[in-house]
Formats: sequence, C-alpha cells, structure tokens
Amino acid sequence: MKKQLFSLALILGLAGSFAGSTFATDFQAQDRRELRQDGRKDGDKGHKKGRKDDAQRRQQRLDRMAKELDLSKKQQEKVAKIFQEQQLQMQALRGRAQGTDRSQLRGEAQRIHQDTSKKLQDVLSKKQYAQLEAKRQERLKQMQQRRGQHDGHRADFKQGRS
Repeated sequence: MKKQLFSLALILGLAGSFAGSTFATDFQAQDRRELRQDGRKDGDKGHKKGRKDDAQRRQQRLDRMAKELDLSKKQQEKVAKIFQEQQLQMQALRGRAQGTDRSQLRGEAQRIHQDTSKKLQDVLSKKQYAQLEAKRQERLKQMQQRRGQHDGHRADFKQGRS
C-alpha cells in the first residue's frame, strides 16, 4: 500500500512538473511571438521595441568617432553625410533582399562598406584613418571571439553537453 501511494505521488509530481515546464515553455514562446508581432506593427519592420532610431544611432556613432579621432567640425559634417549615404544604400539593399541570393547581397554590402571606407579615407588625415582602422580591427576581433564562444556553446549543445 505504501509503495502504491509513493508511486502515485511520484507520478503526480512528475506530471505536475512536466505540465509546469510545458506551460512555461508555451508562455515564453507566446511572449516571443508577441514581441515579434509588436515589432512589425505600423510598418516598423524588424525594429525591436525601444530600439533607437537610425538618426540617433548615426549621431551617437558620429559623436563617438569625433571624440576618439578628434574630428574638426568640417570633418564631422562630411562624415555625417557619408554615414547617411551609407545608411540609405544599405536600406535600399535590404529592400531588394527579398528573393535575392545571400552571397550576392553580402557582396553588395561589402562594396558599400568599401566605398564608405574610401570616402572616409579622403576626409580623415592619415593618422585619424589609421586610428579608425585600428578600432575596426579591435571590434572585429571582439566579434570573432564572441562568435567563437557562441559556436562552442552550440557544439556542446548539439553533442548533448549543455
């Protein structure tokens, strides 16, 4: 009798924990769906709630660059125009992305970035451009390190080591 009660309690406990975890998973999935849908309302494709708009990000990027590279006012104006042109080109590229080969899009994006770099090189002094490139390389290295960390976690997960 005690064994049967213990077994029944164990089964009910497992069933309850399974139902609770399933409910939590369903609830999280529903939250993610709602956030995705919220982000797409009113023509706001792909933007997350609370995300800064493009003009603010561009201005912050320019302010940070002006401080780090000690840009003159004239250089700041030219760099702002270059960034705005780059943003417009990238938006146009994203608009054409539907049904286009990813490698073709990647190549076009790289061309836009190279064109931007060439324009920046014309505006900045050699010293300023060298500092900019050093910063870019540092950020690239950090991204690769983070990507390696994430890839390692994915490999562990796929092999059953979470």
